[in-house]
Amino acid sequence: MTLKSIFDLAEPDPQPGEGLTRKEEAYRRILELVLRGDQESDACFNEQKLAESFGMSRAPVREALHMLCSEKILTNIPRLGYKIVPISFRETLDALDVRLILEMESVRLACQNRTPDALAKLDRLIAQEQRIKNEEDSIHAWIMQGDFVHTTIAELSQNMVLGQAILSLIDLLRRASIQLILLGKNKPLGIHYHQDILESVRRGDCAEAQSLMRKDILILKELISRG
Repeated sequence: MTLKSIFDLAEPDPQPGEGLTRKEEAYRRILELVLRGDQESDACFNEQKLAESFGMSRAPVREALHMLCSEKILTNIPRLGYKIVPISFRETLDALDVRLILEMESVRLACQNRTPDALAKLDRLIAQEQRIKNEEDSIHAWIMQGDFVHTTIAELSQNMVLGQAILSLIDLLRRASIQLILLGKNKPLGIHYHQDILESVRRGDCAEAQSLMRKDILILKELISRG
């Protein structure tokens, strides 16, 4: 089971643009700008300037901007451009509370569904986490890697409905993470639960995995609450 996020197109390619339509390439590049937090919180994206920067016509850029508006990542401000849509504080906390409930179940199921393929996937992700955990020097990198770990565990639950519900919440909370980036927040220092969660799932230690999952989600809730 592979879950698909609206943010998947923002992931870098070895050869950017290969196999993508111009609209998809524009979508990817605009979303990457949003996720990097380069835009000032009150600034707007300009269709013409984006087209010039990307070296393409305005039509695919306009289509990509409209797609991002339909996903409520951007909003169109007449005569000004496109602005990042903030997510309310209440909506963020509610989403985190629901995500905590759902991920307790997904990690429990992942501990039960330790097939050879699942164990191989966990081993690859654990090795990757060991390599990069000390290199996550930005809150963007920390959030992105955390989302990847949580999405993988949702996939390993083998419950498609549960997995998609969790992924939808991760997408929603990615918008909140954009606000943290725009506010210049730093990642929590010395906290690396991601690898421990993966190792607990690999061992089938459900109680430990659920405890670590709870701590990991509550860290993000605390970080946002301090916003």
